[in-house]
Parts: sequence; C-alpha cells; structure tokens
Amino acid sequence: MIVVTFGCLPLVLLAQRVEGNYNAETAAAAEESIALNFVQSKVLPRFAEAPMLVGNQKKSKPWHLHNYVGFCHHKAGVYLLSELWVLSFMALGAKKSDMGMWMQPCYSPQACYSPKAPIQFWVDMYSAEKAQLTREAAGKRGLRVVGIVRDPISMIASAYCYHHRGKEMNNWFFFPARLLLLLGPKEGLKFVAERMVPMMENLTSVFEHQSNDTFRLDYEKVVGSSETFDQQMNQMIDFLFGDQISAAERSEVLNATQWADLHRHPRADDHGNDEACEEEVRQYVPTLPPDLLSQYRSYQQRLGYATT
Repeated sequence: MIVVTFGCLPLVLLAQRVEGNYNAETAAAAEESIALNFVQSKVLPRFAEAPMLVGNQKKSKPWHLHNYVGFCHHKAGVYLLSELWVLSFMALGAKKSDMGMWMQPCYSPQACYSPKAPIQFWVDMYSAEKAQLTREAAGKRGLRVVGIVRDPISMIASAYCYHHRGKEMNNWFFFPARLLLLLGPKEGLKFVAERMVPMMENLTSVFEHQSNDTFRLDYEKVVGSSETFDQQMNQMIDFLFGDQISAAERSEVLNATQWADLHRHPRADDHGNDEACEEEVRQYVPTLPPDLLSQYRSYQQRLGYATT
C-alpha cells in the first residue's frame, strides 16, 4: 500500500528545487516516501554553512525560549506552509532534533515524531480546543503559532480537482477516495464538501476569535504576487522572532522563504490544479444542499471572505 502524507511530500520537492535537480520521475517516486529527513539533511547544511550562522552558534535561538507550531488543513496550503516553515527555521540553524511533526490521522511512524520538540508542524488537527491545550502545555515559555487560511469554497474546489485526477488515493478523509475518480464536478463537490466539514470547523474555530499568540497567513496573499508574498513573510518573521534575531538573520530568513514564492521560482511538479477545473467546479457551488451551502457561507463570513 502506498502511504501518502500531506506534509512530507512538499518537503522532498523543496529540497530538489534548492538542489536544482528536480525532475518528474523523482517527484513521482517521492509520493511513496517519507521525506523530512532527506530535506533536513540536504537543505539544512546550506543555511548552517553561512558565516552569519556559524558565528552565532552559541547564541540562544528563539526556539530555546518559545514553543512554535505551524499548522494547516488539507487544501489550505499544506505544501506551501511546510516549505515556509522548514526554510524559516533552517535559515536560523534549526536541527532535526529541534523539529517535530504530527498529523491526523497518523499515516506512518515517520510522519508523526518528536512531539516534544520546540518547533512543531501539524496537519489536519489544530482547533480552538487544541490551541488552548497547546497554550497550557507551553506554560511560561509561551507559544508562537502560524496557521494558513484559504477561502473555504476554494478549498473544496481544489480538493475535488486534486483527488479527481488521482492524487492521494489513500487520503482517509475521502474514503473511498477512488470514488472521486468517477464522480463529476457536481457530485464530487458535494462529496468533498461533506467530508471536509470537520476540518473547516477546526480551522474556523481558531481564527474567528484572533489570539495574540497566533498569526494568520493568508494563502491568497502569499500566492498573489512577489510583493504580497514578501509582505506576508515580513509580518510572519516579525511575529515569530521579533527582536530575538539580528537584522542580518532576519534578511537570511526572508531570502530563504523566497524559495517558496511561485512567482520567483515556478514549480515544475503537478501538485497544483488546473485553474480551469477549479473554475468549472465553483459553478456548482449553488447546487450544494441548502444546509451544506449555508455552512460553507458561514465559514467564509467567519474567516472574513465574501460569500459566494
């Protein structure tokens, strides 16, 4: 059985892009691998070798002082945030032992590890309730959380197109996911919308009442242009690290995150969907059952999006 994880596949492709040896055959093979260790061994040395970081090896790192959590939900930008998260901390010299990862469900032991590491990346499991428990666990260390948000209607349209073309067929949320290969856009949109309600509830619960320890990263702004990408990154870096890093380190982090900017570094893999597919699917949003459509319009409103 092929084990596909949401958070690790993006990381192996990130390493290939940084190394400059991306190819479609390797990308296909990556779908059957757990790649975080590979990324950390390939990308980390590039940043750790920088003179600025070598000179500051004895300096206390931000994660020595605070706990960090990056979280995402399916089709809100998992691939994107996983790149930004790893690049940001690796640029400051984070090591494998500093990082942990967890997802729900846990598809393999390699995908869920180091729950006590100070830098965490969580997939499909963060909610207002989980946030409070995490806050309490951090105690006096304090917590810095970054979550990525996307228009809920765009999320379900993206989910249909992504799985309809055969991606992540073992995805637990859409079992039996292979049914999506057969469903047309009207039936398929309803199928994914019903199954994504729990994660939509979790995502919305975190951001409808903003907390000072949580930063909202807007997917639409990050992918909109290099200018809006940099604006979001500058805000995120200030939130995460503040005056705990030098101006030179801050510049290093910003430069590192720019590897994830699709306008600067177009992605050659097929993780993204055909825009025409998503536009077609969105035409069927009004045909969703009234109660379900009302739920999604509520999610849009509570997250600050115009209803569609």
